[in-house]
Amino acid sequence: MSRWNAWFSFVVWIAIASPTLLAAPTTSPARGCIVFLGDSITDGNTYPLLIHQALTEAGKPAPLCINAGIGGNTAADMRKRIDRDILAHHPTLVTISAGINDVLHKVPDADYDADVTAIAERLTKEHIPLIVLTTSVLDAKHADADKKLEDYNAILHRIAQKYGAKVAEVNALMQQARTGGTEVLEEDHVHPNFAGQQLIARAVLDALGNKDVPLPQKLKLELWPGVVRDWQIRIAGDKEAALDGQTVQTVKVDDRFKTVHVPVQEKQTQWWLDSERERGFVVGLDKIVGPGRLFIGVATIESPAARKTYINTGAGLQSIWLNGQLIFKPDRGVWNGWHAGRERIPVELKAGSNSVVIETGREFFLSVTDSDRW
Repeated sequence: MSRWNAWFSFVVWIAIASPTLLAAPTTSPARGCIVFLGDSITDGNTYPLLIHQALTEAGKPAPLCINAGIGGNTAADMRKRIDRDILAHHPTLVTISAGINDVLHKVPDADYDADVTAIAERLTKEHIPLIVLTTSVLDAKHADADKKLEDYNAILHRIAQKYGAKVAEVNALMQQARTGGTEVLEEDHVHPNFAGQQLIARAVLDALGNKDVPLPQKLKLELWPGVVRDWQIRIAGDKEAALDGQTVQTVKVDDRFKTVHVPVQEKQTQWWLDSERERGFVVGLDKIVGPGRLFIGVATIESPAARKTYINTGAGLQSIWLNGQLIFKPDRGVWNGWHAGRERIPVELKAGSNSVVIETGREFFLSVTDSDRW
């Protein structure tokens, strides 16, 4: 399943510079922790945020919600990253949303069954409770695949029963809404729109035993903790080589750079991308800075003392250099998702000013937190 068009601009480069305000982390190790395993429907981070907001507004304990969605993933892909993206966060509960990519790629029932079963079995051995989400729906453009989802959902119910997992009845709620005339999908015919994301959140809340908790009608949008707020950004030339240990030392802010403050003020026409903007993603650099696919620049992080901390990535970041040292560069051709905190990189800041240089696409996210649990 392809991500929304905006998600594909991660192939661009950037570097950045200017003072940064650090917000305090909002997490506590004692809080319950839900890891949301899934594909791009999860990666967009709408229904996990709706769940957290609903519980908070109802005055109920709100768990730490960690996104483990990666666009394009099948159940087989999710199975491969249990240790890295689930167990590493020490969750008290895991939800799994898998099936749309599988059905669109015509994954055989037996293979889909084996992959979801392997995930459920591993979590059972680790004594981690599981909520299985039935699939979302597809529209008339994918009528055959939508019909095939009945078989997948029967498999999911069978696995949930075998391993004592609760079921979030996403498909049934979406089918009911669609029958009643509610549009639940985006124009791409695959991804749930906001109404569809609300239904996913409703199904999970019900599975959690919170049928009495009202569903938010609007997302409460605020910056993620520790977002780096101030940047200087310029376009990277078409013939400009990627930064290395020597050229990163020569990056200096000059008249080619433009100041960008987070949250950027340029609103996006697509509701989801505009929500990400308000949460601290820098979006639309080709409009803010100028037409281009790659961008370069520097930012400054102030720290009152030397301390260990985490740099968190998202969207189109391609490399991060801290005080001249490379701390992040994804494996070539590997996509780890869009969501904020897809990588949570332990680093040590020095006392005073710390230089951050990044390379990115048209959209990126970068924050600094004292903990990797936020």
